[in-house]
Amino acid sequence: MAKRGRPQKVLSPQDLFELEKFLMDLNCLKKNQKQANQILQSKQYYELDEKDLSLLKVVHREKIQFEQRKILLNQIEIKKKNQQQLLANEIEILKLNELYKYEDQSEENFFRLDRALESYQKIQKAALENRIRLENEHRREILNKTHKKLTEAQKRRNAENQLKYALGGLVLSLWRKREWHLDPNNLKSVERMIIRNFDFGSKVAESALYKDAATMTGDHNIARKLVLSVINELPHYKINEEELQKVILEKLYKP
Repeated sequence: MAKRGRPQKVLSPQDLFELEKFLMDLNCLKKNQKQANQILQSKQYYELDEKDLSLLKVVHREKIQFEQRKILLNQIEIKKKNQQQLLANEIEILKLNELYKYEDQSEENFFRLDRALESYQKIQKAALENRIRLENEHRREILNKTHKKLTEAQKRRNAENQLKYALGGLVLSLWRKREWHLDPNNLKSVERMIIRNFDFGSKVAESALYKDAATMTGDHNIARKLVLSVINELPHYKINEEELQKVILEKLYKP
């Protein structure tokens, strides 16, 4: 199983050379930095044991952090030069820096400045992590809303597809029961037939005959059957020895 967390740092000869130069350039050294400096000046790379390497890794991390703090100090100085609003801890850092550079380069002032920068560094890191967290939360919120919209749209499409499938199955079943011709390559004819029948049924339902039948029976299903029965009965009624439906057709039909 792979180990979790940050990979273990392996110091190269170049890392140790740069670390030794860094320690030699520092005006003031902490206790562990003095020990590291002594090791680097007294031993070759192949002579270092686990205890030596463990200490050197700690001091190497301090070197990286110190260099990062120098960058932060430079950023604060640029901020002041550009007449930007300074925070209270930034003002304090600039005062300590001025004190150490121009008045008292004592070890105490050196470490006071270093501790102030270390505290500022932690605050900046926390602020950055919080900003990243808020940005990630905002991004997740947008993604969740987008996903929800896509999900709702997908639901609508699925419902429409299910309806199309159901209606298609219903029409196919009806065509087969009626034994009507169905050409898969000419489904437009099916559409025209459905429209014609729908229009015809609508017009029948609007007729006075159907309305009277519906009023009489109070039931639309019975009314439809009754209308068909009336139509079928028309030939049995005559006017001047001519079937009633023909009389009506001749009267209404105008070629």
